[in-house]
Order: sequence, then C-alpha cells, then structure tokens
Amino acid sequence: MEPETINPFSTKFWAAGALPFQFSQPGESIDGLVDQARRQPVCQIVGPHGSGKSTLLWELRKCFEASSENVRYLLFNDQHRCFPREITFQEDQTFFVDGFEQLSLFRQRWLRFYGKRLIVTVHRPLWWVPILYRTKPRFDIFVQMVRQMVPNPPEESVLRTVFDRSGGNFRNAFFVLYDLFTVATPPPEVSLHVPPSV
Repeated sequence: MEPETINPFSTKFWAAGALPFQFSQPGESIDGLVDQARRQPVCQIVGPHGSGKSTLLWELRKCFEASSENVRYLLFNDQHRCFPREITFQEDQTFFVDGFEQLSLFRQRWLRFYGKRLIVTVHRPLWWVPILYRTKPRFDIFVQMVRQMVPNPPEESVLRTVFDRSGGNFRNAFFVLYDLFTVATPPPEVSLHVPPSV
C-alpha cells in the first residue's frame, strides 16, 4: 500500500473542505458569518499563510450553494492569475475567490462590480473591502485538528515543536507531520524541515 493512502496527514485529509473550520472565539459560527456576508456585497477573509482562510471560504461557499444561490468559486495563486477560459459572468452570481490578491487591481474591481456578491481571501487586508473574519493560527486549534485526524496523536510537546517551527502555518505543520508519520523510527531529536510558505 502506498504511504499516501494510509498516512493520516496526507493532504486529502486536511485540504480545504476536509476538516471543519475551527473558530477561535466562543459564539462564533458559520451561520453567523453567512448572515453577515449576505448583508454586504463584498467582504474579505484575512489571515496569514496556512491559517484556515481557504477552509472557511469553502464552508461559506457550501452554505450559499445549499440555499440554491448561483455560486462561482475561483482559485488564484502565483502560478495561476488568469480567469478560466470557460468562465461566464452573470449578474446574480456570488463569487468566492481564493487568493484574490493575485489579481490586478483592475480585475479585482471588475469582479467586484460584475457579480451580485464577492467573498475573497487575502493575506493582508484590502482598504476598500470590509473584513468578514480574521483567521489566526493558534496552537490549541492545531491540536484539535490533529486529534480529529488520528486517534493517538503525537505528544503535545512534539506538536508544539512542529507548530512553532512551522511559524504557526497549519499547512506546513501538516507537511512535517506527514514526514514524521512516514518514518518508521524517528530519531530521538526530531529534525524538522519546514517548506517555504506559498
């Protein structure tokens, strides 16, 4: 059996939509954010790399789709900054855009005024867009996520080392845990290789 089919830290187990978004404060909920988003034509989810922005955007998108809204999801990164060729724009569409800051200001404004609603993720807040939510990487949330993925997670001291050396980036921390889980007998002193943020 290939390692990626059994390793609980494979990307298919933690990529956007695989795990529920973990809110950082009591009383926060996906339903509350949906209500806020419906009351404004444009809003942004702001946070550092690997802090859960894509997961939260994914959950919001699913809620809008469940109410039969006309939804379009777009993903941009530093390798892909163009609109899909097959894209069609309709006035009643709600655009969910992951990696909004990869677009030029012209394309950002164009999307803003073309659709019915625009919900985006960015690393730094855009001055002209109201903030819907700020994602914050926290160690206790990281531990909760790991416990959802494995019945017997690594000791908390190991998780703390992984989290700290990953700079609080959940994505990078899971890459490290994938490597640690793959190694049959890890060395006494855990050696961590943290991939660069994307």
